[in-house]
Amino acid sequence: MQCKMMRTRVLMYSLLLAMTAGLGACTRTLQSTETSIPGAAAPSVRADAPDAIGAVTGKAAVDGFLKAVKAQDLQTMSAIWGTTKGAARDQMKRDDLEKRLIIMQCTLTHDKWAFLEDRPRLQTGGRQEFQLELFQAQRSAKTSIVTVSGPGGRWFVEDINLLPLKEFCR
Repeated sequence: MQCKMMRTRVLMYSLLLAMTAGLGACTRTLQSTETSIPGAAAPSVRADAPDAIGAVTGKAAVDGFLKAVKAQDLQTMSAIWGTTKGAARDQMKRDDLEKRLIIMQCTLTHDKWAFLEDRPRLQTGGRQEFQLELFQAQRSAKTSIVTVSGPGGRWFVEDINLLPLKEFCR
């Protein structure tokens, strides 16, 4: 199982590197509703506050992340993408974070999406894997998103299988 996850991550990073070379093809206007700087210390918020980093459940993390993708809101994406240690924006250099978020935003651009299963597939370490189908114009693709519980019981999108979505970023 861990070998499969490692392979998936290696493939995802390979795709990210390959797409970085062709990032010029991904010309979208990006907007953010926030003024705080990614990488800056996160403000102290209650775990149940709507503006807290992460989400209250794994499913809510997927939902919030995909809504942020559709809204082209990199700030919100950076607050929901993370690891067991918390939001990625608090763990990465700003330049690296922005490049990765732009690639994810471009690749995950969709008109609509749907969960393919009612419940997540449980993974090692308490992770939850959600099966999804994304739709963009005449295209559709099935993929998976893995969420993980982080600090304060907040849930983060940890891993996204971008390979099935490579045709979405054109």
